[in-house]
Amino acid sequence: MFFGPAGYAPQSRFDSPDGSYKVLYAARTLETAFGETLVRTPETPYILSSAIESRVRSELEITRALKLYPLIDASVSADGLSFTDLHGIDYLRCREVSAEIHATTVADGILYTSRFDNHRCVALFDRAANAIAETTTKAVAIGAAQATVLAYHFGKIFVEP
Repeated sequence: MFFGPAGYAPQSRFDSPDGSYKVLYAARTLETAFGETLVRTPETPYILSSAIESRVRSELEITRALKLYPLIDASVSADGLSFTDLHGIDYLRCREVSAEIHATTVADGILYTSRFDNHRCVALFDRAANAIAETTTKAVAIGAAQATVLAYHFGKIFVEP
């Protein structure tokens, strides 16, 4: 399980602006996880095998009920956000809201919608590490056949060397 980023500088959507907490990003389906990690530039029509080879698939299970702060549907407006903020490439406002949620609630993380297939994802704060466990499905490589199907799901072509 990886709560990141590795250093103090934020890299992803709900990372701590000052590095005071770490975040684990997860999706409910392999398709959504694939989209969130490998379909980063929608204008690119292909996904290279080298990008697939640098990733592995792992599944997690919940060991207790999670308290997730919802940044979905119309509730995003209550936090001063729009879907443009949530789905855009500038993560500044999302990081500010993440820090506010982390500091002012007991939420284990944030429930949000993938910008690639409209399914739910979670950004878990490191304080929720005791609420999740690895399953026997961990560090599994994604083969070419499966990568082809996953790429096609997003209208992309899987390209091998």
